[in-house]
Amino acid sequence: KHANHSSDDRDVQCTITKVTGIDHEGKPVLGTTHEESCLILKLPGDDADISAKVGSSPDRPTASPRPEDAVLLLRITTKAHVDDIIEVVGIRLKVFAISPTYDGVGKLAHHVVHATLCS
Repeated sequence: KHANHSSDDRDVQCTITKVTGIDHEGKPVLGTTHEESCLILKLPGDDADISAKVGSSPDRPTASPRPEDAVLLLRITTKAHVDDIIEVVGIRLKVFAISPTYDGVGKLAHHVVHATLCS
């Protein structure tokens, strides 16, 4: 089953890498990697207002707590967590927030991932 999305939404494969900790130099220790399908709402360089695409959830503020470089929609089955690294269309991103979105009847629809460019 594929949902119909508007033509500017980009459904692509992304690679999610678990970050299991930090080494003695402060660098992330990488764990397992897996592929997931994701929908790109915003990438670095985009300045479009995506609030209408994201939807709402009762525990989600309308503005992000800090500026994000990218916003992705992941399926409800995602294994992504805060601090994980997501690579999508050749761009490495670090997840700093994940929030659920719900459809019109209150059923979990997607997870919205806010991320910044990996340094």
